[in-house]
Amino acid sequence: MEGETARLAFLHRAISDIGTTLNVGHAARVLAASAVPGFADFASVHLHDHVTASEDDSTARSPHASPVMHRVAAVHHDDLGHKAELQAGQTFVYPSDTAMARFLAVIEPVLIPRVDQDILLKLPAELDSPSARSVLTDSSVMLVPLAARDSVLGFLIFGRKPERPAFIPADLAACQQMAQRAALSLHNARLYRHQARTSAVFRRSLQPMPPPRLPGVEIAYRYHPYSRATQVGGDWLDAIPLPGHRVGLVIGDVEGHGLHAAVAMGQLRTAVRTLATLDLPPAQLLLRLDQFAQGLNHTTLATCLYGIYDPLPRRASFASAGHLPPILVSLDGKDELLEVPVSAPIGVGSTAFDTLELPIDSGSLLVMCTDGLVETREQDIEEGLFAVRRSLTTPHLSLEEACDALLRRQHHDDATVLMARLHGIPHDRIATWRFPPQPEQVRIARRLVRDTLTAWGLRDICDTTQLLAGELLTDAAHHTSNPIGLRLVHTDTLLCEVTDDNQVAPSLLQPAGTDTSERCVTLIRKLAARWGCTPTPAGRTVWFEHRLPTHGARGIASRSPLSPDNV
Repeated sequence: MEGETARLAFLHRAISDIGTTLNVGHAARVLAASAVPGFADFASVHLHDHVTASEDDSTARSPHASPVMHRVAAVHHDDLGHKAELQAGQTFVYPSDTAMARFLAVIEPVLIPRVDQDILLKLPAELDSPSARSVLTDSSVMLVPLAARDSVLGFLIFGRKPERPAFIPADLAACQQMAQRAALSLHNARLYRHQARTSAVFRRSLQPMPPPRLPGVEIAYRYHPYSRATQVGGDWLDAIPLPGHRVGLVIGDVEGHGLHAAVAMGQLRTAVRTLATLDLPPAQLLLRLDQFAQGLNHTTLATCLYGIYDPLPRRASFASAGHLPPILVSLDGKDELLEVPVSAPIGVGSTAFDTLELPIDSGSLLVMCTDGLVETREQDIEEGLFAVRRSLTTPHLSLEEACDALLRRQHHDDATVLMARLHGIPHDRIATWRFPPQPEQVRIARRLVRDTLTAWGLRDICDTTQLLAGELLTDAAHHTSNPIGLRLVHTDTLLCEVTDDNQVAPSLLQPAGTDTSERCVTLIRKLAARWGCTPTPAGRTVWFEHRLPTHGARGIASRSPLSPDNV
């Protein structure tokens, strides 16, 4: 009667508790704990490698390899000796010719009323130790497989000390009944874990990356999806480094909510980043993005605002596809809505996008946001924009605090804000010249480069910079009869640019054309940290960057003795 009472209590507790969690490890611990001490003196849960391994685990084994089992949970009576032999966290490999491998293949339960000496001789190698023999000798043991959906997940072990009544077939039948439900619960927990991981990877892939650190620009942003279930939405933002220390700033809002909007957002965000690598002006980029959206398999409508800020001349250009206008706040606190020409949203098939270009005062604050930040049930967009502009006049210690302050209000939609403090690059860190396309001008240019870098405290990279600048100027002189531009910019790197009216870009992969072009490309590839070619309205700019010596990165002389545009 006592055995039947313990058995029923175990069944009731196990079946009640096992379905309360969707965590595989916790479910295994609950299952083992439900048996001890009422039904058994020790219990453990062993799960197959394919159950515990993640989908991206490179150590996952072939299905034809020897079974690998992990003891994920173990519970024992307090006065049971040699507890170390029963601890969780151990891994066992069962070769195909062993009794345990055959047990896992047959999927049949095993009842051993008493573990005698003959059985001890057949113990698996990992249990063949004096401590394990001491625990198991004369104990009563059951092994019950865990199988669900035609898949073996693992097995359970229950044990009783010699002084307790041995397990009987009724106990085994009860454990089989419980194991069926437990296996299904573990199977569901495993599926949930897989789906949760997949969802987490998906969310992380759609969330904005940390703001880049760029010279002349300070960037901060916040992205708050409204959906707590999916934790993603249709808003997106990005800050994209462009050649010449420029930066592309983009914010957008896909129509709708939830996963469908998030998927479309991910496609558009990736497309913007890809198009930005082509160094397209804002209007052309939005036109290409609109064409891309129309080619998707599903109808996608989105607003988008794209701008490029150049910290050297301190100018910005913007184009809008039905998006809210950006806000510009000067250092004296004056704010204005920039009148960016507004075209139809992305996906409509707009024929053209127009551009707003304007100078930017050093230290100005640019704010771009989605309508979820400004439109609420209590106020319309116009009132919301006014409230945002008013809050921007409040002094904040940092852009991060300013972003947080804007998002403290209650929102009923995805809310996204991007802020950029546009400092610009100091003029005394820029040197610019123009040269006639004559061979003797290369010698003059090299001297000016040497003198400028010396004034900037960058003598360590003078020789290499002179060599590469001279090669670029020589190559440019072979392809043009118009003046050639040379510019040096000292920030956390040294940027050197040579601009001419040649429409052909040097190959980034193969040395091109003439002997001078081939030598020039080969040297730049070997000696520069980064290099590239940017198209301009009148031709091209070939550029390269040097990393600075530690002492050169700390700062420069108060001003170069060479004034820009002095040649």
